[in-house]
Amino acid sequence: MSTAQSWFVGYGVIVLLVALLLGTVLGTLRMRSPAIRTLTAAHVETLLQAPLHLGLAFAIGAVGFNSATATWGAVLFVIGSAMQATGATLNWLTSTEDQFAQRSIGWRFNSSSSLVMWPGAVLIAWGILSRL
Repeated sequence: MSTAQSWFVGYGVIVLLVALLLGTVLGTLRMRSPAIRTLTAAHVETLLQAPLHLGLAFAIGAVGFNSATATWGAVLFVIGSAMQATGATLNWLTSTEDQFAQRSIGWRFNSSSSLVMWPGAVLIAWGILSRL
Protein backbone atom coordinates (compact mmCIF):
# COMPACT_ATOMS: atom_id res chain seq x y z
CA MET A 1 0.00 0.00 0.00
CA SER A 2 1.37 3.42 -0.94
CA THR A 3 1.72 6.29 1.51
CA ALA A 4 -1.15 8.15 -0.19
CA GLN A 5 -3.38 5.11 0.16
CA SER A 6 -2.43 4.80 3.82
CA TRP A 7 -3.49 8.40 4.43
CA PHE A 8 -6.85 7.84 2.74
CA VAL A 9 -7.53 4.49 4.42
CA GLY A 10 -6.45 5.75 7.85
CA TYR A 11 -8.59 8.87 7.63
CA GLY A 12 -11.49 6.93 6.11
CA VAL A 13 -11.61 4.57 9.07
CA ILE A 14 -11.18 7.35 11.65
CA VAL A 15 -13.90 9.51 10.12
CA LEU A 16 -16.21 6.49 9.94
CA LEU A 17 -15.78 6.03 13.70
CA VAL A 18 -16.47 9.75 14.22
CA ALA A 19 -19.62 9.42 12.08
CA LEU A 20 -20.80 6.48 14.15
CA LEU A 21 -20.14 8.39 17.37
CA LEU A 22 -22.03 11.44 16.11
CA GLY A 23 -24.86 9.18 14.95
CA THR A 24 -25.08 7.57 18.37
CA VAL A 25 -25.20 10.99 20.04
CA LEU A 26 -27.81 12.12 17.51
CA GLY A 27 -29.99 9.08 18.13
CA THR A 28 -29.74 9.48 21.89
CA LEU A 29 -30.55 13.20 21.87
CA ARG A 30 -33.30 12.80 19.27
CA MET A 31 -35.24 10.50 21.56
CA ARG A 32 -35.64 13.36 24.07
CA SER A 33 -35.68 16.51 21.93
CA PRO A 34 -36.58 17.88 18.51
CA ALA A 35 -34.29 17.36 15.55
CA ILE A 36 -30.87 18.98 15.82
CA ARG A 37 -30.07 20.15 12.30
CA THR A 38 -26.40 20.93 12.92
CA LEU A 39 -25.71 17.56 14.56
CA THR A 40 -27.45 15.83 11.69
CA ALA A 41 -25.28 17.79 9.25
CA ALA A 42 -22.10 16.83 11.15
CA HIS A 43 -23.16 13.17 11.17
CA VAL A 44 -23.96 13.13 7.45
CA GLU A 45 -20.79 15.09 6.59
CA THR A 46 -18.56 12.57 8.31
CA LEU A 47 -20.58 9.59 7.12
CA LEU A 48 -20.14 10.66 3.49
CA GLN A 49 -16.43 11.28 3.90
CA ALA A 50 -15.64 7.69 4.91
CA PRO A 51 -16.49 5.95 1.61
CA LEU A 52 -15.08 8.91 -0.35
CA HIS A 53 -11.64 8.48 1.18
CA LEU A 54 -11.71 4.70 1.00
CA GLY A 55 -12.72 4.96 -2.66
CA LEU A 56 -9.86 7.35 -3.41
CA ALA A 57 -7.43 4.90 -1.78
CA PHE A 58 -8.75 2.19 -4.10
CA ALA A 59 -8.57 4.45 -7.18
CA ILE A 60 -4.96 5.43 -6.44
CA GLY A 61 -4.01 1.77 -6.18
CA ALA A 62 -6.02 0.77 -9.24
CA VAL A 63 -4.13 3.17 -11.52
CA GLY A 64 -0.75 2.86 -9.81
CA PHE A 65 -0.49 6.48 -8.73
CA ASN A 66 2.36 6.03 -6.27
CA SER A 67 4.52 9.14 -6.00
CA ALA A 68 5.33 12.11 -3.83
CA THR A 69 2.60 13.99 -5.71
CA ALA A 70 0.07 11.36 -4.68
CA THR A 71 1.16 11.64 -1.08
CA TRP A 72 0.97 15.44 -1.08
CA GLY A 73 -2.44 15.32 -2.71
CA ALA A 74 -3.70 12.82 -0.15
CA VAL A 75 -2.32 14.75 2.80
CA LEU A 76 -3.86 18.03 1.61
CA PHE A 77 -7.19 16.38 0.85
CA VAL A 78 -7.30 14.63 4.22
CA ILE A 79 -6.43 17.83 6.09
CA GLY A 80 -9.14 19.72 4.19
CA SER A 81 -11.66 16.97 4.89
CA ALA A 82 -10.79 16.95 8.57
CA MET A 83 -11.30 20.71 8.63
CA GLN A 84 -14.76 20.23 7.06
CA ALA A 85 -15.71 17.58 9.61
CA THR A 86 -14.39 19.75 12.45
CA GLY A 87 -16.31 22.78 11.18
CA ALA A 88 -19.58 20.87 10.98
CA THR A 89 -19.07 19.43 14.45
CA LEU A 90 -18.14 22.82 15.91
CA ASN A 91 -21.31 24.32 14.45
CA TRP A 92 -23.29 21.75 16.44
CA LEU A 93 -21.25 22.16 19.63
CA THR A 94 -21.59 25.96 19.53
CA SER A 95 -25.33 25.84 18.67
CA THR A 96 -24.78 27.75 15.45
CA GLU A 97 -28.04 28.33 13.61
CA ASP A 98 -26.63 29.84 10.42
CA GLN A 99 -22.88 29.55 10.01
CA PHE A 100 -22.79 32.04 7.16
CA ALA A 101 -24.74 34.76 8.94
CA GLN A 102 -22.97 34.20 12.26
CA ARG A 103 -19.49 33.68 10.77
CA SER A 104 -19.06 30.95 13.39
CA ILE A 105 -15.87 29.11 14.25
CA GLY A 106 -17.31 26.19 12.28
CA TRP A 107 -17.76 28.45 9.27
CA ARG A 108 -14.11 29.50 9.57
CA PHE A 109 -12.98 25.87 9.47
CA ASN A 110 -15.33 25.05 6.60
CA SER A 111 -14.33 28.11 4.57
CA SER A 112 -10.61 27.61 5.16
CA SER A 113 -10.80 23.94 4.21
CA SER A 114 -11.23 24.86 0.55
CA LEU A 115 -7.80 26.44 0.50
CA VAL A 116 -6.28 23.09 1.48
CA MET A 117 -8.71 20.65 -0.08
CA TRP A 118 -8.76 22.07 -3.63
CA PRO A 119 -5.03 21.70 -4.31
CA GLY A 120 -5.15 18.16 -2.92
CA ALA A 121 -8.20 17.30 -5.00
CA VAL A 122 -6.58 18.63 -8.17
CA LEU A 123 -3.38 16.64 -7.56
CA ILE A 124 -5.30 13.43 -6.85
CA ALA A 125 -7.69 13.89 -9.78
CA TRP A 126 -4.84 14.68 -12.16
CA GLY A 127 -2.85 11.66 -10.97
CA ILE A 128 -5.74 9.25 -11.30
CA LEU A 129 -7.16 10.59 -14.56
CA SER A 130 -3.80 10.85 -16.29
CA ARG A 131 -3.19 7.15 -15.66
CA LEU A 132 -6.47 5.83 -17.07
